[in-house]
Amino acid sequence: MSQLADHEDSKSRVEMVEALSNASDDKINTGDGTINLFHDGSMVLVPTPSADPKDPLNLPIWHKSLIIFLVGAYSAIGVLGTSGLGAVMPSVFQAYPNDDPARVTDLVTYPTLFMGIGNLVSMPLTLTIGRRPVFLFSLILLVVTGIWCAFSTSLSSHIAGRNFFSMAAGQSEALAPFIVEEIHFLHERSSKLSWFIGVQTVGTAAMFVMTAYVVPPLGLKWWYLILTFLSLGTLILSIFFVVETMYDRNVVEEDGPSSECKPAAGERRTLRPDIFGERTLRHDLKVFHHKPVWSRMVDFYIDTAKGFFIPTIFWILLFNGAFLGVYIYQASTFATILTMPPYNFAFDLLGWVQIFQIAVVMVLIPGLGYGTDLITKYLSRKQGGVFKPEFRLISLIIPTVMTVLGCVIYGQTGAHPTEYHWMGIAAPFHMCYLGFLTGNLIGITYAIDAFPEKAGARLMVICVGRGFISFGLSYSTVPAIEATGYDGAMNILAGIVGGLMLLGIPMYILGPRIRKWSVKTLWPALAEKN
Repeated sequence: MSQLADHEDSKSRVEMVEALSNASDDKINTGDGTINLFHDGSMVLVPTPSADPKDPLNLPIWHKSLIIFLVGAYSAIGVLGTSGLGAVMPSVFQAYPNDDPARVTDLVTYPTLFMGIGNLVSMPLTLTIGRRPVFLFSLILLVVTGIWCAFSTSLSSHIAGRNFFSMAAGQSEALAPFIVEEIHFLHERSSKLSWFIGVQTVGTAAMFVMTAYVVPPLGLKWWYLILTFLSLGTLILSIFFVVETMYDRNVVEEDGPSSECKPAAGERRTLRPDIFGERTLRHDLKVFHHKPVWSRMVDFYIDTAKGFFIPTIFWILLFNGAFLGVYIYQASTFATILTMPPYNFAFDLLGWVQIFQIAVVMVLIPGLGYGTDLITKYLSRKQGGVFKPEFRLISLIIPTVMTVLGCVIYGQTGAHPTEYHWMGIAAPFHMCYLGFLTGNLIGITYAIDAFPEKAGARLMVICVGRGFISFGLSYSTVPAIEATGYDGAMNILAGIVGGLMLLGIPMYILGPRIRKWSVKTLWPALAEKN
């Protein structure tokens, strides 16, 4: 009798779960990102949160904020570790006086390539074993490789250590923002992602100043050890607070709510721990929450390859690559220009030039993060409550214009320094950095919104593609300067960014048709399901 009662109780719980998860489908649900964001004048929550306390969408605000901070801190450490040596290259060359200078520069050129390789390896794993184990392993690898680099005894060992360090840091490009997106709703993604980028940028800028004061007097060893201690602290906190965000959500929940279950934003939701169980510390500390399905890795690579044939995604990739090209060019040359006559900046002041990136963040978060979400809500209301991912692309206009102007001003100042103030270098540098951050923010948000069921593969196309682009650009910077001068190289990049901006007009207009064509042609099974 007891077993029969248990069976009936289990059966009733399953029926209750199905009743809470399923509903009739009167919404726009094409599988291509076009959904109803408003119902009866009220904004609804997309994805629809379940009644499960273990659903990451149901995490309290303080916990979500702490996750943003921790993945942002990890990203700041990773970005600084891979790109920070560029600001102290004279000290790096002094550390290897008997080695070929061309090989020494491998310490700063190869990391961007290996960040892309790291994404190629890790992102399929996140869909197979979950986000948490990959994220924690990446932090562990940062600690191990940080110690490796600190105590390396040869240039070859140092290069190898940095390559593995960069593979661990690669998850800052795709996995970290993916985690942030998964714990928030569609209407707030840009603003929350801007906070993540803000933490990353402020942390990186502060550590750039630290780099300028630590490396010249103390050497590379202590710089790596400081990064290692920061990585270890982030790892310890992440073990307790960066919970698994991969959740087997009902398709209805992913694409938007149905008419029978439309929770409004700000509405208090009722959780059902009696059905799903409580979220406990033991549950949160568990590393592996999902049984691996290894075939997903093959599917992921196939989906990634298909992504290059989607015009809007390929355009976003090129746009990100162009912004990144401008940033790499300026980050590689601003120190040389400012330390030479007529500016004659002291070497330790260069880190303080980087610190002004905090001002960029002060513009990015309120103006572009929250602004993009406000524009999206406004346009969705104007469209009868229908949300289209292309609404987010409007926010690219101002940063793109600023980047084009920044390129021209930077190039003219670099070519004719005696005719321009040093702010002609510093201000455009930060203007273009804002463009790079905006392109990153809007690009990955659009990719997730446009193809919610293939979001990881779309992020792979953008992040890995621009990683390989940046690797090529890092090798072409010096030849470009020698061949065309600062003004010539910057004018070329300004023309590329401006041309891609104009190409954004047909992408915005044709975006909905491209998404429908992509789903129908590249994923016919998904189109039939929806």
